[in-house]
Amino acid sequence: MDVVVYTDKPARYADLPIRLVDISGEISEFSRGGLYHHRIKPCVLLKEMTTSSNYCVMADTDTFFREGFFERLLPALSSGAVAVDRRHGRNPMPQLAGFTTDLPNVGPYRYDPNLAVEYNSGLTAVDPERHLPVVQDAIAWIDAVLFHGARQLTIEQIALSECLRVHAIPIATMHPAFGHYYRIAHKRYMQWQLQRWKEKNGRRFQPQPGTIPYTRLHVRGFRIFAKVSAVLGRKVETQTRWR
Repeated sequence: MDVVVYTDKPARYADLPIRLVDISGEISEFSRGGLYHHRIKPCVLLKEMTTSSNYCVMADTDTFFREGFFERLLPALSSGAVAVDRRHGRNPMPQLAGFTTDLPNVGPYRYDPNLAVEYNSGLTAVDPERHLPVVQDAIAWIDAVLFHGARQLTIEQIALSECLRVHAIPIATMHPAFGHYYRIAHKRYMQWQLQRWKEKNGRRFQPQPGTIPYTRLHVRGFRIFAKVSAVLGRKVETQTRWR
């Protein structure tokens, strides 16, 4: 398995046994001059897909794999599906009703509120030999929507979801085998736990057992602990060097 980190801060990861790709010189291009930073994600995925014939599994930094994840993932990719985190729902951008554009591979596209769908892209696992046109069209979709004047944080994952739909690509959702702590309280809890783990175990980079309990009850308990600590004048550290 080839573990790759695309980053504009390579020094943070220099002592880890991974392949580093410094994209600091491409951030402006990938984000359209800072207009939409989440556009960097599909651009990075496309870059890796054009240089590798292996399955590409792109995961956000606020994610983790549970037992059984890869046993579910590999059959899904082998069948031609794209694997994502979870399904969110339909009509994710009502303001785009009637929006049309031409995509480089699939051709004419129209946003249909009755068909449009959104999946969470905290995980995007693709086969470069099958799914390159989908990612190319997703980037073009983002650009067309930005040119249209629409703004929304989740444009990037809606773009991928819509392009998977119009390309008729099967979608495999990996939740709950794939963990994604994207809510603020959950991020703080997990960063606190990771900091504690790092202080105890040093910087050993290797597969780990399920040492961090992650449930809503644990997050709720941490929030109470953090509030009490603040009242007592104790700061609860929630930032890690790896984020």
